[in-house]
Amino acid sequence: MTTQQEAALSHKERLFRAGAKLFYENGFHGTTIDAVLAEAGVPKGSFYHHFGSKDAFGQAVLKRYVGFQGELVAKWIARTDLSTAEQVIGYYRDMSQIFVKSGFQTSCLIGKFSTEVAATSDVFRPQLAGQIDGWKTRLSALFEAGQERGDVRLDRTAEDLADVVLALIQGSFVLTLSTRDEHTLATVCGMIKEVIEPHD
Repeated sequence: MTTQQEAALSHKERLFRAGAKLFYENGFHGTTIDAVLAEAGVPKGSFYHHFGSKDAFGQAVLKRYVGFQGELVAKWIARTDLSTAEQVIGYYRDMSQIFVKSGFQTSCLIGKFSTEVAATSDVFRPQLAGQIDGWKTRLSALFEAGQERGDVRLDRTAEDLADVVLALIQGSFVLTLSTRDEHTLATVCGMIKEVIEPHD
């Protein structure tokens, strides 16, 4: 994006982008409002007009991120020419490529906030729990449809499979944040297929 295009963005949009970038880089606690304002290049009054507080801003950035994830999931669910495992793997590869291209910075904002603030924050825990539950619900529906189609194993419930696959995805990003080893991402990609498909 050019400087002219950036200047044309609304203050709210610039704050969203700055917040996501800094939350990824420094975490919620490590990001100050002043740092967001400096990154976004907007006045403090604009921040408080749109969000009111740092907690409300963090919640808004998370909500926006969930919207992005929802679009990405929907893109792969729409690929009915693929098997269920291929749909999930395509989604995971998209997330992984974004992560690697960012220099191992932008993994999953839900996972990042979960490991940092969920244990101690009554503000963020219910939001994060609801967002994760919504994620699992979409995966469960996908796996249930796959079971009816015959390309998803039947010896586990769709809900159990969603739990395991989501744990694999989130766990792989947490590990790779530290190791920066793409082999972990590739290994989990293969294991997703093993978890989902019927066993002979």
